[in-house]
Amino acid sequence: MKRLVTGLWRFANRTHVRPWGLATPILVLLVALPLLRPLRHPDPMRVSDDEVLRLATIQSLAEHGNLIINQTAPADAHGVIWIDGHRYSGQTPGLAAMLAGPYWAMLRLGYNLHDNSILVPYLLTLIGATLPVAAAGGLVYRMGRLFELRRVWRMTLALVVVFGGGLISYATVLNAHAPAAAAVLASAACLIHLGVSKKPTRGGGWLMLAGLCAGVAMIMEPTAAVLFVLLAAVIPTMRWPMALRLGGVLLFVIGALPAIAMHVALTMPAYGSWIPAEMILPRSPADSWSAISVSQPSTPLDIHSINDEESPAAPTLWMSIGKTTGRLLEALLGSHGLFSHFPLVIVAFFGIGAVMHRHWPTSTKALAVAAAAGGAIIILTAVLSRADWSSAMFASRWFVVFLPLLMFWIGAWLRRNHRPLSWVIVGLLAGFSVTVSLIGASNPYPRGGFDGYTPVAVLRDLPPTPTLTPPAHGRQLAGG
Repeated sequence: MKRLVTGLWRFANRTHVRPWGLATPILVLLVALPLLRPLRHPDPMRVSDDEVLRLATIQSLAEHGNLIINQTAPADAHGVIWIDGHRYSGQTPGLAAMLAGPYWAMLRLGYNLHDNSILVPYLLTLIGATLPVAAAGGLVYRMGRLFELRRVWRMTLALVVVFGGGLISYATVLNAHAPAAAAVLASAACLIHLGVSKKPTRGGGWLMLAGLCAGVAMIMEPTAAVLFVLLAAVIPTMRWPMALRLGGVLLFVIGALPAIAMHVALTMPAYGSWIPAEMILPRSPADSWSAISVSQPSTPLDIHSINDEESPAAPTLWMSIGKTTGRLLEALLGSHGLFSHFPLVIVAFFGIGAVMHRHWPTSTKALAVAAAAGGAIIILTAVLSRADWSSAMFASRWFVVFLPLLMFWIGAWLRRNHRPLSWVIVGLLAGFSVTVSLIGASNPYPRGGFDGYTPVAVLRDLPPTPTLTPPAHGRQLAGG
C-alpha cells in the first residue's frame, strides 16, 4: 500500500506535458480551425464527392446501421456503387465507421447533418482530421528523443514534419489520408519506444498497440498496407532473442485484428468482398457484374488514350518505359509532384543516410529503410496504376500517408553539424514547403480537383465566394 501511495505521489508531481511539446499541436489548431472546409467553403456545390460520400456513409451507419446511402447521397456523385438497386460508396468505410460514434452522440443531442449542414461537418472534420494532425505533432516531438535533440530542436522537427509535408493542408477537410498518416506515426512511435526499452519482455502491450495503429491506418487508407508490412518487418531486427522477435511479430498482427475484423464485418455484407470496392468493381455504368455498377461523371475524350487503345501497332518496350518514366517524373516534379511541392523531403534522405552509420541500432536503421521503401512503393503504385492526377487533389493526397514518417528522419540531419550554407539551403527549402502547405490548407479538396500546379490554383481561388449556390439536381451534403 505504501508503494502504491508513493507511486501515485510521484506520478502526480511529475511533469507529463512539456510546453515545447504542446507548441505544435496548439499551432495546428490555431491555423486549421478557421480554415476548416465547412466554415470556409459551405457551398454544397464546392464540396468534393469524396467528402459527400463519406458524410453520407457516416449518416447511414449512425442512423440505419448499414452502408446504404440511397437517401443520404446524390446518385450522380463520382464513386457511387450500385448493388442490387442500392447505392454504396466505393470508399473504404474505416474512417466513416469511427466517426459514426461521434455523429450518433450528436444525434442524441439533437444535431443532424440535414438541419446542421455546417456545424456537424465542422465537428466531424475536427474529430476526424484536425485533432489527429495535432496529435501527430505531439508524437513527432516525443519520437525526437531518438535523435537526442534538445527540446527546441524537437519542437522544430515537429513543426517541419506537420507544416512542411502537406499534413497541415489535409487537416482542414474530412479525409482518410491525414488520420491514416497519424496512425502510422503512432505505430512507429511504439516501435521506437520498444527499440530503446531496457525491458523488452514487458513490451507486449506496446507491440499490440503498434499493430492496432497500423491496422487502423490500413482500414482507412488501403495503401497503408504497404507500411503495415514494413513496420512488422522492423520487429525481427530488434536486439531480442529470436523467440521474442517471432512472438513480437505475432503480437503486432494480433493487435491489428480488431481493426481488420471491423473492416471485414462492414464490407463483406455490403460488397461480398473485403477488398476495397473501388479496386475490384467496374468503372463504368455500361459495365455490369452481378447487378453491380459504378457511377462516373462524363469526361472529355482523350485523343491520346484512344490512340493508345485502338492503335493497331502494339506499344514497344521503349514506349512503355518512356511513358512510365514520364509518369514518374510527373509524380515527383509535376503539377502534383512530391518535390515540386515539398522539396524539404530531400533532407529526409540525408537524415536516413546519416542513420545508416554503424553506431545506430539495427532496428532504427530498419525503421528508416521502411519509411523510404514504403514511400517509394506507394509512389510507384500510383505511377503504374495510371492514376488520374487531376483527382490527386492538393499536391498528391496519395502520398500523405507516408510523408510524416519519412520526414521524421530529418531529425537525424538536425543533430549533426553543418556549414552555414547548408543551413541556408535547408531553411529556404523549409520556407517554401511550409508556405505551400499553408496555401493548400485553404482548399485542399475542391470539387473536380486540380488540373495545374496546385498552390497556384488555390491562390487563384482566394478569397472564397461569399454567397451560397443553390444545390442543383438535389445535390446536398447529407440528409433525407
